[in-house]
Amino acid sequence: MSQEDFEQRVVRLQGALLGFARSLTRNDDDAKDLLQETSLKALVSKEMYRESGNIKNWLCTIMFNLFVNCHRSASRRQSLSIDFQIPEDETFCEIDTECSFSATDIERIMSLLPPDSRTLFELYLQGYHYDEIARSQGLPLGTVKTRIFRIKQELRAYKKQIV
Repeated sequence: MSQEDFEQRVVRLQGALLGFARSLTRNDDDAKDLLQETSLKALVSKEMYRESGNIKNWLCTIMFNLFVNCHRSASRRQSLSIDFQIPEDETFCEIDTECSFSATDIERIMSLLPPDSRTLFELYLQGYHYDEIARSQGLPLGTVKTRIFRIKQELRAYKKQIV
């Protein structure tokens, strides 16, 4: 299939894909963003499509995976934000006020971690589940949970030192 034929097929399915995106996001603007990301990823990854397969199913799979990854990252950021009270902006707080971490503080602490711990925590912050991290790093699940828990403790201890 030529690039032009492929693009036309993707364009023809935009209406159906928008409906699927709306059912996932339950928000019109988010659905349009998801549709745009899906279309872009599909067009960039054309070589991954097997012509024997159903293109609509392939596009819906891409869309669903993008939605899950985005949702996972957002929930991880929200969880981390609650744990460490990370502000949206990256301003530093004053010593005499109730202090919260900025993204810069976390990056500074992360640079102090050993490389293997840094890798684990970066994967955790990106939204991967413990079992996914364990598989990708070839570690037991309990080891991953323990190491991430200890890193969180170090972050909290650091927070107490700067308050």
